[in-house]
Amino acid sequence: MSNTPQQRRSVRCLQIKRLPSFTAFGVLLGTLVFFAIAFHSNPVHAQLFNQAEQQTTSIFGQYLGNNIIPFMFGLLRVVVWVSAVGFILFAVYQAQRGEQWQPLMQNAFIVIAAVVVVEGLSSLFFGGGTGATPTASPR
Repeated sequence: MSNTPQQRRSVRCLQIKRLPSFTAFGVLLGTLVFFAIAFHSNPVHAQLFNQAEQQTTSIFGQYLGNNIIPFMFGLLRVVVWVSAVGFILFAVYQAQRGEQWQPLMQNAFIVIAAVVVVEGLSSLFFGGGTGATPTASPR
């Protein structure tokens, strides 16, 4: 009984390939780190633009409706997330087709870098108040 080329290909597709030990270790370590971060994170502090939203609410909260500021920051979070993920997915699609994908990845990294800079600056300017409190000078 002879095997046709199509049968041989289907058998090859069903075979499980053994991963090299360093790849298996990397997958295991990555999975453990992911679950460690996921189960030990504090979601309130993990939100994008949380400090900026709190300061905006404290400054403009009396002039705007109660739901306007959280809605705007929620919308901003969605736009940032969708644009970064969209750039990355479209870059993968372009790379599979053999077309230019580097500019798309640069745009995704620019979006991520902008978020990191805004978060850093908002923590710097509106931080948790860990510095020394000013005291009145004795007269």
